[in-house]
Amino acid sequence: MSDLNVVHAESLVRVHDEGVVRRGATQGELDIVADGAVAIRNGVIAAVGTTEEVLAAHGDDDVPTIDADGRCVLPGLVECHSHPLFAGERHHEYAERLGGASLAEVAARGGGIWSSVVATRSATDGELLTRAVQAFRRMMAGGVTTLEVKSGYGLTVAEELRGLDLLDQARQMTPLQLVITFLGAHVVPRDLDGEFDERADHYTGLIEHDMLPAIASQGIAEFQDVTVEKGYFTPEQAMRLMHRSRQFRLPVRVHADAWTSSQGWRTAAEAGAVSAEHLTYTPPDEIRDVGRCDTIAVLLPIAELVYMTSERAKARLFIDNEVPVAIATDYCSSIHATSLLNTLATAAPWFTLTPGEVIVGATLNAAYSLGRQSRCGSLDVGKRGDLIIVDCPHPDEICLAVGAPLLDQVVIGGEVVA
Repeated sequence: MSDLNVVHAESLVRVHDEGVVRRGATQGELDIVADGAVAIRNGVIAAVGTTEEVLAAHGDDDVPTIDADGRCVLPGLVECHSHPLFAGERHHEYAERLGGASLAEVAARGGGIWSSVVATRSATDGELLTRAVQAFRRMMAGGVTTLEVKSGYGLTVAEELRGLDLLDQARQMTPLQLVITFLGAHVVPRDLDGEFDERADHYTGLIEHDMLPAIASQGIAEFQDVTVEKGYFTPEQAMRLMHRSRQFRLPVRVHADAWTSSQGWRTAAEAGAVSAEHLTYTPPDEIRDVGRCDTIAVLLPIAELVYMTSERAKARLFIDNEVPVAIATDYCSSIHATSLLNTLATAAPWFTLTPGEVIVGATLNAAYSLGRQSRCGSLDVGKRGDLIIVDCPHPDEICLAVGAPLLDQVVIGGEVVA
C-alpha cells in the first residue's frame, strides 16, 4: 500500500457512493469535479475534491504526485463477470461461426464449452495459472482494478476444488483484487451416463449434495453461479441449487437468458440472486412483470457481438424499471476481450446508454454486485486507492474514441501498476 496525490484532473469522476446501488435516474450520475484531486495514504483514499481543497489538507506531505492536467480520473474499473481459468483454443469456432456454421454444428464437431472442460482437466496447474495471470495483466491494462473470477471448466468435485484453489493462489500473482465464484452449474457434463434430462438431474444432485458442501468446507468461493438456460439447467433445478447455496451462506449469481428466453431473469429475481448475467433474450414483459428489484442486471455487449445474437439485452428497459445495471466483458474461453474500458465504448451505442450509465455500470454498480462497495467502485474517502487516469478531458470521450489507447495509468492501493 502506498501514498500518492493525483492533482489537477480536468474531470475527476467521483461516482459518489451514497450507500445504495444506482438505479433508474441515478444510474448515470458521475459527480464530476473540475480541477479535481485525490489524496491516497497507506493505500486508502484520504481526501477527494478540488485540487485546492485536497492540497490544503495534504499538500505538505512529501509523497509522489501525478499531475493529471487535461485528463480524466475515474474509479478503478470493476470487472464483475469473467472465466479466466481455462485451457485450449476456440478461435477456430468463431471463424466457423463467421463462415455460417450454427452453434449446434460447432458443438456437434466437438466444440463449445465442453471442449474447454476437456482441455482444462488435462492442463497442469502451472499451465492454467500462467494463462490466467497473463489475462490478469491484460485486464489491468484495460483499466480493471477489481476482478470477479469464476471456476466452471472442471465440473467434477475434485476439478472444481482444484480450480478454486488455483484462483486463490493467483491472488499472490497479481495486484488485482480478486473475487472468486464457484460455477459448478456451468453446463451439464457430457461424460455422464444417460439421456440429457437424466444427466442434468443427476449432475444437479451432485452439485447439491457433494460439490456445495465441499466448496463451502474449502472456504475460497464467495459466490455460487448457476446457469438457467434451456438445454442447460431448468428454473426448478436452479432453485434447488440456490436454496442449497443459502444453507451454506453462499450468495448466488445467475447466468440467464443468454441463448433464449428461459425464465432466467424471473428465477434470479424471485430467488434473491445478487446478480443475473447476460439477459440477452429476457422478454420485455418479464422485465416489466418483475419490475423493481435488487438483483443487478449484468450485461455483456461483447458476448452478444461475438455470439452474433439475434437480440440485445434490453438495457434501457431494465433501467426504466428501476433495475440496477452493470457492464462486464465476459472474458472466457470463447471471448478474449480484456479491456473493460473499450467494452464501455462498445456498450454505450450497443445498448443506447449514456457514457455515465455505462461508467457507473463498470464501477459502483459492479462493486455492489460483488459485495465490494465498501472497498471500491467510487472515489470516496475510506475506500481503497484504486483509480485510472484516462487521456481525455471528459469521460464522454471514452465512448467516442472506440479502441483508442486512452488509458494512461492504473493505480491500485495508491501504487501505479500499469
